[in-house]
Parts: sequence; C-alpha cells; structure tokens
Amino acid sequence: MNWQWILIGFTVLAILALALLAKPVQVGLRSAALLIDLGVSYQWKTNVIPRGILITEITYPYGNRTITADLYRPSDQRQHHGMILGHGAFEEGKDDWRMKLIGKSLARAGYVTLIPHLENLARLRLHQDDVDALVVSFQYLLRQEFINGKVGMTGFCLSAPLVLLAAEEPSISQDVAVISSWGGYYNIKDWIQAVITEHYTYQGETKPWKADLTLAGEVFHWLTELLPSSSDTVYIKEMLRGNSLDSAKGNLSPSGQAMYELLTNRDPEQADTLWAGLDPQTQQTLVSLSPSMKINQLQTKVVIIHAFADPYIPSVESRKLADAIKDENRVYFRIFHQFSHVDPNELFKVNLSNLPNIIFEAAGFYLYIYHTLYQL
Repeated sequence: MNWQWILIGFTVLAILALALLAKPVQVGLRSAALLIDLGVSYQWKTNVIPRGILITEITYPYGNRTITADLYRPSDQRQHHGMILGHGAFEEGKDDWRMKLIGKSLARAGYVTLIPHLENLARLRLHQDDVDALVVSFQYLLRQEFINGKVGMTGFCLSAPLVLLAAEEPSISQDVAVISSWGGYYNIKDWIQAVITEHYTYQGETKPWKADLTLAGEVFHWLTELLPSSSDTVYIKEMLRGNSLDSAKGNLSPSGQAMYELLTNRDPEQADTLWAGLDPQTQQTLVSLSPSMKINQLQTKVVIIHAFADPYIPSVESRKLADAIKDENRVYFRIFHQFSHVDPNELFKVNLSNLPNIIFEAAGFYLYIYHTLYQL
C-alpha cells in the first residue's frame, strides 16, 4: 500500500504545482500581494513583498522638448509586464506621495511602472500635450528590453480621460494591454456643465451635485484661458471675483460674453444652448479632450471604478463610459461607497458596525486589481 500512497502524494503535488502555474492563480496571488502591500505601505509606511526594486528619474524626447518620468522596476534581470500611470491633478505630479506608493508596490509585485510628469495637469489644466506625452511614454516603455511586450495604462481622476484619449490614438491603440480608469469623466461637456450648474444628468434624469470648490474655481479659470482674446480672459476673471461687473461686461467680445453666460448659468436646461454659443475654436478644443468622441477606437479591456460620492467628477461619468463599451467581456465596472474620490482611506477605518461593508468593498477593490493585472 505504501507505493499507492506515494503515488497519490505525487499526484496531489503535481496538481498543486499545475494550479500554481495557471494564470488565474498567479494573477490572483499577485493581486492579493499587491493589495496587502498597498494597505500596509499606506498605513504603516512599510512593505510586505520582499523584492528589491530600482527607482530612477529618467528623461526621453517628445518633439522639441523632453519628458521627465519616474521609473519603478524589479531589480532582477528578467523581463516584466509594464504599466503607465497618469498622476492626478496636483502640483507635485509624479512626485506626489500616493504615486510613489503605488509605483513602489507595483514594482515589488513584479510590474515595471512608468509615471511621466504631465506638465499641464500639474497646473490643474487639461491639454492635448499631456495626451501626447502619455502616448510617447507608452511607446518608450514598450520598447525597453526589460519589458515582456505587454504594457497597460492607468489614470486617476483627471488623468483617467487623458489615458483613455491616449489609448484611443491609432499609433498605440492595438498595443495597449489594458486600460484602468479610476474616477474619470467620459463626456467633457457633461462634466463641465455638472461643475457649473451643480447638477448632473444621466439617462434623462437630472440630480443635484456639488463640485469641490477648489476644483470648480480652477475649471472656471481654465475655461476662460481657452478664449481667443486674452482681454476677455482678464475681464471674466475680474467679473467672477465680483469686480467691475458692469464696465467689464461691456468690454467683452461676443466669444467672451458667451463664455461668461455659460459660467454664470445655474439652470441645467439652459446648459446645452449656452454651450452651443461658445466660440467654435473653444468648442473644438474641449471636444478633443472628451474620450466619448473616439470610444470605438479602444481595442482592449477597460477596468472602471469610481467613488459614489466623488466631489470632483460625478460617478455617472464612469457609468456612461461603461455603458458605451458594448462588449461586456471588455469592461469591468464598479462603484465604491467606502472611497472618497480616489482615496481608499475609508477602507482602513474598520469597526463592527461597518465591517460587512468594508469586507465587501475590499473584495471589490481586489477584483479591480485582479481584472487589471490579468490582462498583462
């Protein structure tokens, strides 16, 4: 009988070994390790994955200038999957502590991570140059010898639509392995009108929503800076501050007057009409920054999450993105109630009363990581 038990033992070990080699199991283990490492790093400023990593600030050409980026990668000599991260709309850009935390954890989990500094987004401005910088960054990472041929892209908040726009570019659309959109907008017109009117619309239903005051102020300033006339920009900014209202309004050009009417409108039913009155050049600039215009050009799976009570971008914008992707196999979508914007801090505030919700949300966050990494 001994030889039979030995044979059974070897069979069980062989099955376990094959299971561990299976991609779903490997990705599942990596996802769990990454989630735990992120949580421990976030809470206690240490790590749990025992892997050496290299962190380097690099530059590479983009037109007549250079892009500065941080590169995080395992310190071994093997090839690894890659990920481009678009930082959020904050001054530190790639140097924000949250981006550094994510870059380090991804590298420890075995993923090469590139975080380019997006100059316009760091000034809380949306611009095509940052989309182009993401495209160039993707191309740069894809051709590095330590990449195994698969690179994905992830965007947070206002970098999420820029990542989508980059992935829609024909020069890289077929090469992007996965797109992760966390808390972004789908239709720029709908988002801007939500910020201005303090209401959002989804499937014909309009509901109140109030944007973060700092964000709203920056959006107003950015929109006025798009006007063809710099004097219109100055006058409108003065008017929005409550200065020289009557005299300034009389000095506005037709384009400036249209913009001022849009920015001071609080009636959602008037928003479309006022938008149509904007200067054509301004409209074209804004439309070019809307992922909704070229959504059919996305070639890969899109993983979408959003906080329900997001004060920067209404969560219905992510619903619209998920709705627009007709193939259900190419989209993973989830709304979180324990997150604040793109910050999972509430997941760590555990008590008995909210424990079931925390467990449910943590499982959802794990699945978000799993669905993203599985495509690499």
